[in-house]
Amino acid sequence: MIKVVIVDDEPKLRQGLQTLIPWESLGFTVTATAANGKEALEVIQEKSPDVVIVDIRMPVMDGLQLIEHLRSDGHHLHFMILSGYADFEYAKQAIKYGVCGYLLKPVDIGEMSASLKQIRERIEEERLQREWRKKEVINRDLYLHSLLVSQEKTEDPTKLRSKAIEADLLWPHYEVVIVYPRVSEVDRSDVAYQLSNGLKATIEGQMMGLVTVIPPYTVLLLNEPLRGRQRRETLYNEIRNAADKVRFAAATGGGVTAPEDICKSFLKAQEAVKRSFFSEKNRLLDPYPFFSPSLASPGLSVDKAEETMEEFIFRLYYSLEVGNQNVILPLLNEVAAFFLQQGQDEKSIKESFFFLSNAIIHKLTAGFCIELKETEEVSRFLNGIYQHDHLDDLLEETYRFLLALAKDSEPRGKEQEFKKMIDFIHKHYADNLRLEALAGLLNYSTAYLGQLFKNKTGEYFNTYLDRVRIHKAKELLDQGMKVYEVAESVGYTSVNYFYSKFKRYEGCSPSEYRNP
Repeated sequence: MIKVVIVDDEPKLRQGLQTLIPWESLGFTVTATAANGKEALEVIQEKSPDVVIVDIRMPVMDGLQLIEHLRSDGHHLHFMILSGYADFEYAKQAIKYGVCGYLLKPVDIGEMSASLKQIRERIEEERLQREWRKKEVINRDLYLHSLLVSQEKTEDPTKLRSKAIEADLLWPHYEVVIVYPRVSEVDRSDVAYQLSNGLKATIEGQMMGLVTVIPPYTVLLLNEPLRGRQRRETLYNEIRNAADKVRFAAATGGGVTAPEDICKSFLKAQEAVKRSFFSEKNRLLDPYPFFSPSLASPGLSVDKAEETMEEFIFRLYYSLEVGNQNVILPLLNEVAAFFLQQGQDEKSIKESFFFLSNAIIHKLTAGFCIELKETEEVSRFLNGIYQHDHLDDLLEETYRFLLALAKDSEPRGKEQEFKKMIDFIHKHYADNLRLEALAGLLNYSTAYLGQLFKNKTGEYFNTYLDRVRIHKAKELLDQGMKVYEVAESVGYTSVNYFYSKFKRYEGCSPSEYRNP
């Protein structure tokens, strides 16, 4: 049934039209009436009719004002005008608003029924046209999808070309651009369709190509290659405007000239999007990356990779501990380069940075209780590692957070640095401490730091470290620990070597010290 709203300020006329016109037999149903234009606006908004029968002269808002208001708001309605003889010239103005009929009062039932039949035929024709257009769009999308995802090497190019002709897609050039919404998996498909609707006006409206959706991507099939930086930037900005505040990655698969190669451009665009984590921000990505994890050198063994990771943790932690901020970001870049050389993908790199950051945080916060607020910040940072869209952002945020968390990270001259180094030795005597490593962390040459240490303490670095270890060993022996346990606890991997060191500094063996 076609829905009708009657708008007239005369109650008798409204009632008469409802009862005298054979609405149902004509294919219509009266869903509501209104006494003036303003009242009609609310009714039309609620009932969404197909036809509005409206009087010309009414209080508050007349018929022409109502029609003008509805047209300007984008309502596609069919209007029938009612007026008296005196309003004939006035009613002619309604022609510019596309009214379907004009009847004089008093209304003739036969004349009005004939006009309604004409309106019904027009509405049915429009509905049929919409259905055909809808089917055309669906069919076109089916053909387009078959061209995009066709991966059968044996498929006849002639058959693919026939598909392109049927879908009116036989163009001289093609280039596929895809947009990947960086939202939750649950929302990704809906957002892809929203992006598609937002981009249709630009791409299809300007005859640049077609827009469709192959979840999780919004897909643009352009009919000209994207030559030049300016065209790429313009298209990227159009995508950004359509996306509004939604984070996304966009990539091109490069230009092709044959319908059977459209699928190749689509695949290359997908590969480029998958590498977006390693690419520059805020630009349309190319199918030819400056670096890809798949091009990395063969990975190290598990043991060697773990050893290298421990070394990075050691260097980063020691640098933060002694306040050498200048080496932190270069070290993080070195870490990222190592992960890339090992062929790690986005997910693996984020997991590795989580492990590395967590280990350093535990070392930095060991020995003192951090407040709840700081605990929440640590948790937020660690969880946020997985939310970064680009490696550069991940490195920058890791750098910022570690510096903020490190205690006394600002260097205060050589005396302060030397004091930190002494404190560091007393805290980490059990580690594999080397003068060369400390010199690198403090940006000194090994020879200079060794001489500075000798001048300040009166002993060489290794001698000082041995004395700290032996002093701690005596405490542990006094507590009843076994000799081999003590040796390992204070940093000696060889028990025999520990024996010789202990006897050298104490004049007796560890056993003799414990049992005089």
